Amino acid sequence: MRGSEGIFPRVVTPVMILYTFILILKLMKHLLFINLFVALLLASCATPSFEADQVALIPKPDSFTLHEQSFRISASTPLFTDNEKQRKATDYLNFLLDRAAGFELAVQQGEGSKGVVFQTVDGMAPEAYRLEVNPSQILVQASGEAGFFYGVQSIRQLLPIQIESKQVLQAEWLVPSVVIEDQPRFEWRGMHMDFSRHFFTLDEVKEFLDYMALYKLNTFHMHLTDDQGWRIEIKKYPLLTEKGAWRKENDHDKTANRLAKTDETFKMDQRHYRNIDGERKYGGFFTQEQIKEIIKYADERCITVMPEIDMPGHFKSAIDNYPYLSCTGEAGWGEVFSTPACVGKETTYEFMENILAEVAELFPYEYIHIGGDEVNTKSWEDCPRCQREMRKQGLKTEHELQTHFNHRIEAFLHSKGKRLMGWDEIAEGGLTPDASIMWWRNWAPTMLNVAADNGSDIVITPDFEYYFDFTYEATPVQKTYDYEPIPEDFTPEQAKHILGVQANIWTEWIPNFTRLQYQTFPRLQALAETGWSEKEAKDFEDFTQRLLPHYDRMDVMGIHYYIPAVEGLNKKIAFIDSAMVTLEVPLQGVEIRYTLDGSQPTKEDFLYTGPFAISKNATIKARGFRGKITGEVSEAEVEKQSFREAVNVDPQNKGLQRWFVENKFKVVEEVKLPPSPKWTHVDKPDMGEHAALSLYSMVFKGYFKAEKDGMYEFAVTSDDGSLLYFGDKLIVDNGGNHAALKRSGMVALKKGWHPITLFFHQAGGGGELNVTYAAPGEAFKELDGSAVGY
Repeated sequence: MRGSEGIFPRVVTPVMILYTFILILKLMKHLLFINLFVALLLASCATPSFEADQVALIPKPDSFTLHEQSFRISASTPLFTDNEKQRKATDYLNFLLDRAAGFELAVQQGEGSKGVVFQTVDGMAPEAYRLEVNPSQILVQASGEAGFFYGVQSIRQLLPIQIESKQVLQAEWLVPSVVIEDQPRFEWRGMHMDFSRHFFTLDEVKEFLDYMALYKLNTFHMHLTDDQGWRIEIKKYPLLTEKGAWRKENDHDKTANRLAKTDETFKMDQRHYRNIDGERKYGGFFTQEQIKEIIKYADERCITVMPEIDMPGHFKSAIDNYPYLSCTGEAGWGEVFSTPACVGKETTYEFMENILAEVAELFPYEYIHIGGDEVNTKSWEDCPRCQREMRKQGLKTEHELQTHFNHRIEAFLHSKGKRLMGWDEIAEGGLTPDASIMWWRNWAPTMLNVAADNGSDIVITPDFEYYFDFTYEATPVQKTYDYEPIPEDFTPEQAKHILGVQANIWTEWIPNFTRLQYQTFPRLQALAETGWSEKEAKDFEDFTQRLLPHYDRMDVMGIHYYIPAVEGLNKKIAFIDSAMVTLEVPLQGVEIRYTLDGSQPTKEDFLYTGPFAISKNATIKARGFRGKITGEVSEAEVEKQSFREAVNVDPQNKGLQRWFVENKFKVVEEVKLPPSPKWTHVDKPDMGEHAALSLYSMVFKGYFKAEKDGMYEFAVTSDDGSLLYFGDKLIVDNGGNHAALKRSGMVALKKGWHPITLFFHQAGGGGELNVTYAAPGEAFKELDGSAVGY
């Protein structure tokens, strides 16, 4: 027992007890230090948590839950896959990381418990995905390659905005801990690009496809031919691109050059000019190899590419070089649209089929779009061959002749394993159930029923909401966002034929890629949410809040997006003594600069810091600046007025007198009353029973009753032009032919009756007319028989 005696002596003295107590204290001190060290170590390993307002996904997922902490991606993070269907998703994730972070994740086959894990789950919808992120793992589950790819796009949006950088940056590559279960509402979520009016490069197309991928859009519609240029190589007919792809500067180009003097986003892209046959011409085209490259690039992003080859109308760039295609042997124009190809000649069908054979060989997608819109049939009426073909086929109208053409082309496409799609005009003469349409004419809603009842599928792409070449004033982001694609009166069976939605970018006045970005963003995000998210989940205010961080993301991406116009200057401002001017831009991080002398505002001009008073006539111009992005100029005339005296009349009738005429004037500025106009009674100024007509003018005349002295404001919303006068003084100028716009003006009125006249012109393509007014200190209300008489 000697050993034990050496450790524990038999006699324990007070000194020994004290010594033992000191040792215990020292040991406890070390333990406390160790515990503190361990706690600090664990804290340093923990990842930060995110607040709900720091996570902004567009489109909005079906189901989203945010948890604490996050996952940190680093060069050592493993990536596990179990299926070839995941390759596009994993390749794209590594493409983003390599470009922005400077590393790729090592891909391993099999199942993993930590790192980034892709896992196949059979039975999920083709584009559905489930994303679960915690501090040790990012798990992406799906059944198909599109679902995995969209899971990566959500990871992309959860990562810091630096992930969009095209050069390596330092950042904490953190992904918030979330659980997302998601799938799209519609199978067709498309964007259209018009290459015929203005051309864009291969690299710009690829850039645009990356934008589409980010927001889970899946169909790219390439409008490759039109009157202004032929943009795809056809080997059998080389003149289509040797000559048909090049033009002299046209009126669209001249307009762009004029606008570029005050807005550089309208500058013509000089890369698309060439000296051809001793003349400087604009144009360009894609070779068939470039088309293949675009298709491959899009496919890697789960985007399908659909070509559009316009026929039989909008075919002038072909007829110019192969004139035998027309009825007269030469190209030409009607009153509005170009002369179409002759559909009474077999040589026309042979030409079309040879083109489509090459197109069908290039594009793997099942659909080929043949246009079919805005066909000027006047030449067919005068063509003996076309009339003979009509008699032979038992056709009564030229619309039926176009349908006959469509059916022959469709049969040829079927022989190549393809399906036909066209604009909704092709439904007017009858469709086969296999043909599909793109409905664009808001003013032709019956085409939706015709197509759906026929069993034909429909892509919703309405002119008023989804044409991104329109100004933001005519088609604001909310108008795009709020549009519901499935008509209220559709039955469930009809609704099955709505494939989805698409926005179109026609490029008559979009001469470069910067301007195209400007016209597209942020309306693209609004469209993407409609295409993906369920109707009940959509909320514009919520969308607006989620959109805010995407402006910073777009900055990193180099997108020249639209800055909302400065509000407060969309009217003529009038005053008696002085007026307070209040300006606002509904977007964070925007500073407003303004001038009072009518000059274009720059960053060196007055900085708006709050409402300011003005007491003399002036022209105010203002614009927003956000970093390198410059907004459009808003302006208003500020006018000091004297009160207009009332006139001595006693109107006996409530409402207004209205004069109406068809097909006489082209713009509202030309509208004039005849010497003896025929008047009818109306309660208020609107389109009334003439709403379905295309080309007409109206004048409304009567007296407005001012209930008290003061400044009155009038607002006129019209499509197309309108002019509101008090006596001979123009108060609201909403002139020109345009989509629905709201314009306001102010007038100082003495109490009593005042003569009022409204000129209106409808130029086709939809219509709207509405007039409201605000008395001093009161809210706006409709101008009707309670305030006007004659």
